[in-house]
Amino acid sequence: MQFHQYCWPGRRAPPSGTRWRSAIATMARIAAATLIATVISPAYADGLYIDAALGFETTSTFRGVKSDKPKPAPYGYVEVTAGEFYGGVFSNPAFIQDEWNALAVLYAVWAPAAAGLDFDIGGRYYAFPGSSDFEYDFEDDGVIDHAGRKGLFEALIGAEKNFDTGRVSGRVFYTPDGFAETGPAWYFHGEARIDIVAGFEARAGAGYNHFAKTLYNDNYIDYNVGIYKTAFGFDMFVRYSDTDGFYGTDNSAVVFGLEKMWSLRSPDADARRRYRKILNDWVVDKSLFAISR
Repeated sequence: MQFHQYCWPGRRAPPSGTRWRSAIATMARIAAATLIATVISPAYADGLYIDAALGFETTSTFRGVKSDKPKPAPYGYVEVTAGEFYGGVFSNPAFIQDEWNALAVLYAVWAPAAAGLDFDIGGRYYAFPGSSDFEYDFEDDGVIDHAGRKGLFEALIGAEKNFDTGRVSGRVFYTPDGFAETGPAWYFHGEARIDIVAGFEARAGAGYNHFAKTLYNDNYIDYNVGIYKTAFGFDMFVRYSDTDGFYGTDNSAVVFGLEKMWSLRSPDADARRRYRKILNDWVVDKSLFAISR
């Protein structure tokens, strides 16, 4: 699944400041509603944990494809963990074909452990509330050749192996009908992490994007390397990413990110969480969303 809004020309009027504020307001309402519904739930107990965060990136990227707006790119999430299950909502503003949108990703995952591996099995839905259809004009002649809704469902399965000084992971994502109703697509992603010195962590990852209908999307590779660190209550990183085989745009980017997280957990669970945060167990990634792991 690929968000081609970053490179395809739009056909709509330029956005106003009102649209930008509307996108931010929608994001805030989504996050607030999720948090309130969770807190007042009668199921809330010591075994149910809530994490929330706000952050930003200097440039937003999704599976290697970068967006020119907004800069910097803010985001937020609320996540609930209960035993082997976790789920939540991630939201950020998106600028697509000259239109501001609020992207909300709702996800639910079962995360069992077996044979020394941690697994993720679940799904997510990418929602663009109130947005227009995405349009393709292949000949650039003003005639729309295809239009489809932006929202889509994606299933995922993955496994992770932890070591004393790092971890390796692999995940596979599948959508039966991708962005703008462009048909099935797969995304394969692998990552390695290693602790280096003074609490810094190095990461390297790569992914392969495969589309059933290449008329609408390019099959391409994305890759990234970065340094991550938790300090003074904040999580931060510097990362380089790029793509190979993606037609029509330069996606090379050096990105700085900063995030602040809040957690509602039992004292023991909160201590474990904070300890893992100190070890840079920060995995908020718009392509993975394995926030609890």
